[in-house]
Amino acid sequence: MTRAVIRIFTVFLFLVLFQTAVFSQDYFRIKADFTVKISNSDGTRNLTRGVVYYDKNIRELIYDISFPEKETWVSRDTSLLKIRDGKVYEKMSIPSINEFTIFHLALNSMLNDFGLKNSPFKIQKVEKKGDLTLSYWNIPEQASTLMDFVVVARNGNRLESVVIMADEQKVLSKQFFRNYTKVKAFEFPTQIVQILYDTQNRENYQLTEFKNLVVNETGNNESYKTTF
Repeated sequence: MTRAVIRIFTVFLFLVLFQTAVFSQDYFRIKADFTVKISNSDGTRNLTRGVVYYDKNIRELIYDISFPEKETWVSRDTSLLKIRDGKVYEKMSIPSINEFTIFHLALNSMLNDFGLKNSPFKIQKVEKKGDLTLSYWNIPEQASTLMDFVVVARNGNRLESVVIMADEQKVLSKQFFRNYTKVKAFEFPTQIVQILYDTQNRENYQLTEFKNLVVNETGNNESYKTTF
C-alpha cells in the first residue's frame, strides 16, 4: 500500500470519533477464526490465518496467527507489537484505531452507519436505491484535501458497503460487508471485501473471512489481554 493511501486512511480513522456515553453494554467480547487473503495489483499475494480476540473494555486487539508463521500481533493504544516465541521482535507506532475497527463498532451496536453518526462527519443526503439506503457524508475541512465524501449503504439495519471518494468522483476505497451471522441479537459480517486504489488507480484486493464466532466468552481471560 502506498504512503498516500496509508495517510488517507489514518486521517479517516482519526476523524471517526464517537461518544462512549451511547455505547451498548450488552456485548463486550468477541473471538473468531480469521483468514485474510491479499491480492495486489503488482501480482503479489499473501495469506494469513489465525484467531482474533477483542474485549472492548480492555481495548487490545489480538491476532493469534497460525499461518504462515506462528506469532501474535497486538494492537494497543498507539502501538503494534509483534511477538514470536514469547518475545517482542518488533514494535511499531500506529494510529489509535482499535475503537474504529469492525469489532469495536459491532460490539457497541454502531456498525450500521460505520460509526459516522456520532463523528465530525456531516450527513449530506439520504436516498433509496432498490433495497439499499444510501447516506452521503461530507468530510470535515481538515481532511478535505485527501477525501471528498463517504457513501454508506445499508440494507435494513445491516451495513452493506462503505465507499470513500476523493475529488472529481475518484474512488479511493470500497468495502463490502457480507454473509452476516447472528448470535442472539448480535450480528456480525463473516466476509469483508476491501478494494484499495493506488495512485495509478490500480485495484488491490483484501478478502477477510471469519468463522466460529464466539461472543461474550467467559473465562479464557488471558487470551484477551497480554502482559507485554
